[in-house]
Amino acid sequence: MVSLSSTAMTVSRRVILLGAAGAALTAACSRATGGQQSGTGSAARTPTPGTATPTESSAPVTSPPARSPRFAREVGHGDRSRSQVALTFHGNGDPALADRLLSLLEGHGVQGTVLAVGTWLQAEPQMARRIMRAGHDLGNHTWHHYVMPDLGPSAAYAEVQGCAKVLRRLTGSQRTWFRASGTQHTTETIRRAAARGGYDRCISYDVDGLDWQDPAADVVVKAVLDGARRGSIVSLHLGHPVTIDALPDILHGLRRRGLHPVTLTELLA
Repeated sequence: MVSLSSTAMTVSRRVILLGAAGAALTAACSRATGGQQSGTGSAARTPTPGTATPTESSAPVTSPPARSPRFAREVGHGDRSRSQVALTFHGNGDPALADRLLSLLEGHGVQGTVLAVGTWLQAEPQMARRIMRAGHDLGNHTWHHYVMPDLGPSAAYAEVQGCAKVLRRLTGSQRTWFRASGTQHTTETIRRAAARGGYDRCISYDVDGLDWQDPAADVVVKAVLDGARRGSIVSLHLGHPVTIDALPDILHGLRRRGLHPVTLTELLA
């Protein structure tokens, strides 16, 4: 009797355990099925290969905009189809000579372009007003008039910005035109410094009047008239007596050739 009773008890326990395991398995399957249907289970969060997860789709990856170095461009002349030339003057030297030259231009009904050295304008602030009052262009010819191709990037920018600062103080604007000092043609460093300083063009020239060498007046006249043609930008200087001596013959000679002196603003419009 005891042996049969023990065997029955053992069988009963196995039935109970098997039943519990089956119920647990059924419940687990039900939860898994229900989770897939409701979209809240772990199976629903598993991304299909090749698709983005919600986190990825809410934060799309975009490429940063391309950034290339910004440079001003060098301009050596204007439109060759127009019968105009621009007389440009490096602004430096004795202000009395500068005033005489400007008065001479005005007496001939001509307006020119003065590209001024910043330290000169700072020392002679009345010249900025004098130049602009008569309708001449005024521009930036660096702060100290160093040989710019010899300068590194920081020093080149300081030369551009130094003159721009005094122009803003005296005129309310840094003006449109910039010419590098100590060189006819610019370098990459100069063009980058000019652009960084807010100038989109570096004004060069295709006619050198040679007045900076202080030769005889007829040498300056010949240099200008031999070189000038439609669209030319002529480089001359304030502060040199020979420029004043040569200017009347230059103006007469240009007009005989059908060339009309104008400002840079008009030439490069």
